[in-house]
This record gives sequence, C-alpha cells and structure tokens, in this order.
Amino acid sequence: MVGNRVGAALAVLLAGIAPIGAAAQQVITPDGVVSTVQDEALWQLTLSRATADAYRNYLSSFPNGAHAAEARARLNVVLGTLPSAQPPAAGTPVQPAPVQPPEPVTATPLQPVAPVAPAGAEQAESALALTLDARRAIQWRLNELGHDTRGADGIFGSGTRRAIGAWQTSRGFASTGYLTAAQAQELRNSAPSGPPAGVSPTTTPATVGSPAAGIEPGTGETAMELTPTQKRIIQSRLTQLGHDTNGIDGQFGSGTRRAISAWQRANGAPATGFLSQAEATTLLSGGSLPGAPSADTTDAAARAENMLDLTRADRIAVQQALVAAGYDTRGVDGTFGSGSRRAIRDWQAARGMAATGYLTAEQLRTLRSVGAGTVAGGTTTTGTTTGTTTSAGATEADEARLALGEIARAEVQARLSALGYDPKGVDGKFGSGARAAISRWQGDNGLASTGYLNAEQLARLRNQRSR
Repeated sequence: MVGNRVGAALAVLLAGIAPIGAAAQQVITPDGVVSTVQDEALWQLTLSRATADAYRNYLSSFPNGAHAAEARARLNVVLGTLPSAQPPAAGTPVQPAPVQPPEPVTATPLQPVAPVAPAGAEQAESALALTLDARRAIQWRLNELGHDTRGADGIFGSGTRRAIGAWQTSRGFASTGYLTAAQAQELRNSAPSGPPAGVSPTTTPATVGSPAAGIEPGTGETAMELTPTQKRIIQSRLTQLGHDTNGIDGQFGSGTRRAISAWQRANGAPATGFLSQAEATTLLSGGSLPGAPSADTTDAAARAENMLDLTRADRIAVQQALVAAGYDTRGVDGTFGSGSRRAIRDWQAARGMAATGYLTAEQLRTLRSVGAGTVAGGTTTTGTTTGTTTSAGATEADEARLALGEIARAEVQARLSALGYDPKGVDGKFGSGARAAISRWQGDNGLASTGYLNAEQLARLRNQRSR
C-alpha cells in the first residue's frame, strides 16, 4: 500500500493542488489517511531516498505527520535498532520484514531533491572526520558561491547536502551530496575559518551585515519575508542588468544566488549571494547601487563645481536635461538640492564616471548639449508656468507596443509604490488603481496624465529614485 500512497501523493503534487510553501491543504490518500499536500510530497521524496538523514528530515518537518510512525519505524530499521519496519508486539518473536522499495520519483521544480549518494560515499565522507568548524567553513563557502545550505551551523542536513550536490555539478563532479577528501580540501582552502566576528555560528550569510558596505547588521534576507512576486521582480531586474538567474520563478535557487553575487560584485558590495534590506530595496526600486566616493573626493568635486560659477539659468538647464534623460531631480527650480545631486550621481554612474553628484566642466557641456538637442528635436518642451518638462501624452496604443508581461507590470507597480503612488496592489495587472497611480506620477513629473505609459516614460519610471 505504500507504493500506492506514494503514487497518489505524487499525482496530487503534480496536479498543482497546492504548491510547496502554500498554506496547508488537506487531502485524503487512497488508504484513507488524512494528510496535507506538503506532508505527502515530502514523504514521497523521503521514500525515494530511504536514508537515515531523509527520515530524520521528514520527522523534523512533520513530527506529528501522517507518516511519522512509519518514518520512525523505518529509521530504526536503517539504524539497526529494530529488525522490522513495524514495532514487534510484546512476547512475539522478532521476524525481519522486508521494506517495500519506493516507486521511482522524478524531481519537480516545486521541491528540489537532494542527490542520491552511491554506496560508500557517505562512509568516505565520515572517514574524513571533519570538525564542526571545518563543516561551518564549508557551508559558508558554499553559500558564498551561491549554493544555499539553509544555515551555517556545522550540521550537514538536507539543505547542505543539496548545496554540495549543486556545487559538485557546477564543478563537473558526480553529484553525490557527500564530499571526497579533495573536494572538502578545495572548499576549506577557499573558505573563511568561520563567520565574521560578532556573528553567531548558526547565522546564515543572509543575516550578515557590514556597516562599511551600507548594510545594517542583522537585516537578513529571511527576516524580510520577500513574497514570490517580489522575488520575481528581483529576478527580472537582475536579468535586465545582465545577471542570468536561470529563470524567473519566484524561488531563489542556485542560479539566482549566483546572479545576486555577480550583481553585488559589480556594485562593490560583499558577494554573499544573499540580499540585505538595502540591496533588496535597491533592486525593487531600480537595480544600481549608488556610488560611495570618499569624503575627500566629494569635497574636491564640490570645489571644482563651485569654480564653474553656475547661474540659476545654468542649473535649470542641467535639471531639464537630467529630467529629459529620465533622472528625476525633484524639481526644476535652479537649486541643486538632494534630488538634483542624486540625479547627477545616477547620470554619472550610468556613464561610467565617478558618481560624486557634482559636475565637471565637461559634464556640464554634455548636459547642456543634450538638453538643447532634446528641446530642439521637439520631443520635450518646457512648461511656461511651472518650468517643468512635459512630453506628449502616452496612449493605450503606445503602451500596447511595449508588450509588458506580468513581471514587467508588477515591476511598474512596485516602482510606483516605492515612489509613493499606491497602485492598490502589486499583482502584474493594470487595474483602476494602477492607472490612477500612473496618472498621478505623470502629473507630478510634468507629463500628460493619461494613465498609460510609453517607452520613454517607462525608462524614466525605472530610473527614478524615491525621495
């Protein structure tokens, strides 16, 4: 009957009654057992491995699950503490009973399967006698490489086994989930001896903060509780920035971890593969971390700009050019406040310049020419009453030509929300709430309030920073 139960659980899982991680949903197996989709899915995967670690993992996840008693009995058989999968009755001679082999199971994207180790792999790793510190160092290195171990506590559970298997695959080794002496040595040689000072050994890299990098200590990715929609937006943004996540599915697997690490390195941040609160906010609101020049560099840049003797008209022309290029200055008033400085920094960073927020003579000439060319070309005009830049109104046809998918629409909604324009949800659908938010954003940016976006406005929205 176990085989039938496993087949039924797999059928329920593949039918999509409830994805892994969703709220528990009751199901009744052909044997009349009341269970949940999650319980049945994990039990089916447990049977596919039939190892001590697999049974322990199931009991840890579902200590009172529908199959808890059977899991304990099978664990006793594997450990050799009982000769049978069923506890013997009192006074009854113990007779070994064969354990029915599990049905073959194919892993689905909903639940990654830990690699199945060939005979001898587990014993070979055990013979290495890795210390607790050595195991922690290996876990930290795996996480740094984008393979999530679900903790760095020195205990090689199912999360670590999957991470080892993924790393082995990436290096061209047999994916056993257990380390050889050479593999353990390779990971240990390139790993820190332990977590940074002041960080608990059980803390994952996701919770490590670095004030020098602008990350508040203790602001971990897990604590943020990112929704699947937010994760898809982040994956979409990383892909747009050239960092392939190997799919936009709302799950942060090894591909996304590698993409996050690459994005962090490109922005001068520690390449942990896990997002801090500041980094997640940055990706949800645009994707590029602002530069952090030294105080001396900034002071020198400020002095150089002061020597340009910019008039109010010069500053207005700069602000107009920045707004036309999609960088919101928070006003076109001839005063370089925090909004203008941020816009200048973003414009500089996008062109590979030192992002100081202050202009050089050459940069001033470039912006003047861009501003003059834009106005002369007829794509933008300057309002006579407010001094802000306006453009022709976007139409429904303009937006249709963008062919925005669900992820792109959700990103627009997230950007509007981050800028203070409530779209009444981030669901990838442009309903009345989203249209009203677009209209308000357009009006505040000197655009015709049509509620529809064109390519120029979409680019401006994506580049705009919150106050």
